[in-house]
Amino acid sequence: MDFKQLEYILAIEEYGNISRAAAALFISQSALNQQLIHLEKELNMKLFARDNRNLWPTQAGKIYLENAKEILKIKKNTYSLLQDLSDSTIGELRLGLTWEHGIDMFTAIFPAFNQRFPRFTFRLFERNVAQQHQMLSGGHLDMGFVMLQDTERIDASYVELCHEELILGIPSGHPLAGQAAGSGEPLTRISLSLFKDDLFSLIFPESTMRAVINPLFRAAGYSPRILFETSMNHALQKMVSRGLCCTILPESYAVRDGSVAWFRLEGNVTWTWCLVYPKGVKLNAASQHFIHLARQYGVALEKDFSSMQSL
Repeated sequence: MDFKQLEYILAIEEYGNISRAAAALFISQSALNQQLIHLEKELNMKLFARDNRNLWPTQAGKIYLENAKEILKIKKNTYSLLQDLSDSTIGELRLGLTWEHGIDMFTAIFPAFNQRFPRFTFRLFERNVAQQHQMLSGGHLDMGFVMLQDTERIDASYVELCHEELILGIPSGHPLAGQAAGSGEPLTRISLSLFKDDLFSLIFPESTMRAVINPLFRAAGYSPRILFETSMNHALQKMVSRGLCCTILPESYAVRDGSVAWFRLEGNVTWTWCLVYPKGVKLNAASQHFIHLARQYGVALEKDFSSMQSL
């Protein structure tokens, strides 16, 4: 059986377009198209319907794709079991990471992981949560590191690492900054409705964090005036510290240096840090150890968050 061919067909489903799928697979568009034509001739049926730009699975295609995913899952499980049986420390983990948080987590736990599995390699993909979910479903990721709310979960296995609150930051010169807690005190809670006339800089619209933030403004009765949108939490912190705008950030990126007044928002707005991997996958020893280290990292972070709340 040609496993590579299965991966090619799954990529066509994932991207819905030959050229995009070929680019993701690092092969030519004509080569991928020939693979599909050859397979459809072999099966004597169409797996995808087409228009000028896009492809979508036919009924036969849906059956083929569903079983292709199962075949590749069986392959992965078999290799994982054989790897553990041989006590091999050689392998690869295709790991999805969210921007900033993801690389922070990875760099924090990689030294300990590498000490135990020095010949194990990683392929890292920085993607948002929706993209990671799509790549996991398509068999292009082994595991993803995501932050999300429960309503955003897909049919996969999730390992919860910690819970984090999103908090409001305003410039220290803002008229309401005086209501912020003093040094060594727990953060004051405040209503977002008090800031309807302010400029905001926020994380980019397609992010999971923005999906958490947007309902807060709707509940407060207004749409924020946006100065700037970015994928970088550090950039948002800097803009507020320069007095340019307000923002909402994960607590882990709230730098308490006096240049920003921080507040907790009414309603205790949180998301959950998780590792996610496909259901039914048998994790090898290296993957299990990576999860173990990530859990330790999450416990340490949650203790930090808790100490901030109880100062």
